[in-house]
Amino acid sequence: MGPIGTFVGPYVAAFRAEPKLRAFAFANFVDDLGVAVAAWAAMLIMTNLFTSQRERASLMLPSLGCFLLGTIVSGPLADWAARFSWARLARFRFRLVVWARLVEGAALLFLLVRLTSGAPTVRGILPFVMLSAFTKTAFRPTRIVFSVDLLREQSVQTDETGAPLKDERGEPLLQKTHLLTMTSVIGGLQALATFGGLLLGGRILALAAGRYAPLIAVQAVMHLAFAGLLFFFCHPTRAARDVRLRELFVDVPGEDDAAAGGNGAPAARLTPLGAVAHFGRSLGQGLRFLFGKERRPLLALLAGTAVVEFVTESYDGKMLIKHVLHGTDDAVRHAEIAWSIVGVLGVLAVPALARKAGSLGKIFVVTMLVDGLVIAAAGRVAAAAAPSAVLPFTAILALDHSLTLASGSLAELAQNSASSPGMRGRIAGVYAFFVIIGDIVVEGVATEVSEAIGLPAMLTRVGLFQVGLVLVLVLVGGRRLVRFGLREADDGAVPGEART
Repeated sequence: MGPIGTFVGPYVAAFRAEPKLRAFAFANFVDDLGVAVAAWAAMLIMTNLFTSQRERASLMLPSLGCFLLGTIVSGPLADWAARFSWARLARFRFRLVVWARLVEGAALLFLLVRLTSGAPTVRGILPFVMLSAFTKTAFRPTRIVFSVDLLREQSVQTDETGAPLKDERGEPLLQKTHLLTMTSVIGGLQALATFGGLLLGGRILALAAGRYAPLIAVQAVMHLAFAGLLFFFCHPTRAARDVRLRELFVDVPGEDDAAAGGNGAPAARLTPLGAVAHFGRSLGQGLRFLFGKERRPLLALLAGTAVVEFVTESYDGKMLIKHVLHGTDDAVRHAEIAWSIVGVLGVLAVPALARKAGSLGKIFVVTMLVDGLVIAAAGRVAAAAAPSAVLPFTAILALDHSLTLASGSLAELAQNSASSPGMRGRIAGVYAFFVIIGDIVVEGVATEVSEAIGLPAMLTRVGLFQVGLVLVLVLVGGRRLVRFGLREADDGAVPGEART
């Protein structure tokens, strides 16, 4: 295949083979459009409120506390029904994702009330930000692993010698054939919707007569539309014509439950105390799984991605443009537009890069080393502290946005392919827990460092710090990290079942 075929081929194959991938991608795009309508208004609110790193921290630290609370329950919540069949687990996640969006819609109504009562302030929007932070982290692993449940084609993973790998139950470790493509589609469409919202942000805000409330109302409606599309067209075990409204409230068994697999033990009803104990056991199981000797390359990959998260948390590009480089509101919007364009291209190119390189670890290491150098260069440019530096600063950070999104896609693929369906949520939850802990520490440290040496100097040091940590991970992970990838059996077949 030529370059275009290499780029487009994985997407054509995935959309042909996975009908519910098409439905899920469309539902997500509708949801993302709702967010995009209010994207510029939301960014403008935050940019105007964040006049310094300390002001930013006054909002971010409480929200990070809610993020932390959400991550504690997120993994066990996503795998709550793993003690039943895999089919019932998928249906449980289906209901949870729908209800999660409904709860987030209710949070938007709360924000509407706040915005109609006066100009936005940090104290005024803080309750909404905290509630939104909890729901996003509490339900995010469920949404991630639910999308994996929708994919049908799968194959057995093998090691470098071709021997089948085993999951945490000792069963053959399966991987979803089109998982990376789906991850890139969802991420690419999200970035595309954000790009559209920013491109038209000024006109949209003008149509709303400069008021934020109507735009938030549109976002709430689109959340409801997402929930409806998901409910009727993305049921994991039924066609749209067979879905009934009562399935939003109770589990309706299907013919595939008996053969769907599970943990093999009878599922007793949990008491409140037993539920708390179940959450504790689930977190422990997730930790033991990730820290197992055979999963060190995966752990190193996730540790590297966490470093990227910490670096991203330490600064805000929009704040630098507005309050360090003295750019205008339009300069902030144009920067976000540029970052969105490059982000779309970077995310969509990941499947082609993975096929070309044949190693997720190699792509990750190179990506993160380049990203660290890019961030350091952005800090040097920002030291000019003048509007003339806005354009080169924006151009350099565009590469950072693209590389960061690409690394996130690779990490999500790796963690979703490392276990059986009953462990995936806990892996995502444990990873998110450590990331949030680190983000809280970084937010406080970044405030003190930026006030001591200035934001541009801090940005340069943060970029070099990322380069150093990635090199340490390469030394620790060795060849196993660099050669880390997902391999499937030659025939691609799943033992005991057809590859459908």
